[in-house]
Amino acid sequence: MQSCLALIPEDIERVYLAYSGGLDSSVLLHLLVSNQHRYSLIPWHVNHGLLEVAGRMEEFCAQQAQAYGLELRLDRLDLGSIDSNIEAEARQQRYQLFATANDANSCIVTAHHADDQAETFLLNALRGSGSAGLRGIARSRDLGNGLLLRPLLDFSRQQLEDYATHHELAWFNDPSNRDNRFDRNYLRNEVIPVIRARWPTFQRSLATTSRLQAETQQILDEVAQLDYQALSKPYTGADFTLDIEGLLHLSDERARNLLRYWVANAGLGTIPGARLREVMSQLHAKPGSMPQIAMPEYSIRSYDQRLFLVRNEAVRECQGVFELDLNEDISIDEFEVKMGRAELFRLLQIDDQAQRVTLRYPGTGQRPEDRHRLKRLYQKHRIPPWVRPSTAQVYLDDKLVGLLP
Repeated sequence: MQSCLALIPEDIERVYLAYSGGLDSSVLLHLLVSNQHRYSLIPWHVNHGLLEVAGRMEEFCAQQAQAYGLELRLDRLDLGSIDSNIEAEARQQRYQLFATANDANSCIVTAHHADDQAETFLLNALRGSGSAGLRGIARSRDLGNGLLLRPLLDFSRQQLEDYATHHELAWFNDPSNRDNRFDRNYLRNEVIPVIRARWPTFQRSLATTSRLQAETQQILDEVAQLDYQALSKPYTGADFTLDIEGLLHLSDERARNLLRYWVANAGLGTIPGARLREVMSQLHAKPGSMPQIAMPEYSIRSYDQRLFLVRNEAVRECQGVFELDLNEDISIDEFEVKMGRAELFRLLQIDDQAQRVTLRYPGTGQRPEDRHRLKRLYQKHRIPPWVRPSTAQVYLDDKLVGLLP
């Protein structure tokens, strides 16, 4: 089993072990300690505070680290305000924490094993995942500025138990693992034993399928990258836009593949199939006036024959009227606006003749006499509708002359 540590690159100086105190991470801790001459080893326990035994688990991890002569890194998460999908949120926060510490000279290792891989494959299959989900747990991937490694993926839980028994290791049995209300526990405790009894080598078969799905996904990603390069063009003040006409020239399958890649490449996770079908349906029905497709963190919107990914925090309505003195630069902290007077006039392409400058935000109300002029300015500067509520209208001597997004 020692050979699995060859996954750790030779130039790594620090290894952080995601250490829960359970069987899996206890075996990996023992393996890593035997190779400690290669790197500095830091067991890292994250207390989510979700279990009644969380304090005892934390104490056990501290005792084990001390027994090995190691300093335990301990972090506690506050998840009390999370209402739903608390397990997913805990995982996300845990990995965000790992990413902050990881750098080019370090790596994070987790103790995921072959049983975890099989469970993940089955769960994703039952949820209707595509190849991205069926490729399972990655053996190695980037995390933060370093690597996330899973050296035990080729070993079963039984092999880990045999190793722990042989070396007389102690570990903490998490009682929540017996709670079949959780899907993964139900699979592990009720379903997989039945599958194993009929197909003893099922884990090997699922691992092969996961590898094939990973290869398939790699090809899909490469095709999506080519399509993205062809259809994503610069657009003032916006990232991650797609040309609608070009998208409609692709087959529906290829277009959906590009949309999945587009959303994931923006760091927004996986777009649900229902929302993906809704985007395609709207594009085919009325590509010039597609309504927004809303997601929890963002929306997909259309404007000027392009699709936009719009993060929720980017949509805001500003209000206020700001009169500026002749020698005063523009500085509005609440709207993150800071600009010199000379720069403003260069932007407007108007000579500074000591005009009085006024900035008026849409939330303050629109002057009726400026309605048509304002509409032409929005069109001229190609300001999308969701950006307009935060776009300042620039007045010189009380005359509307331009916009300041």
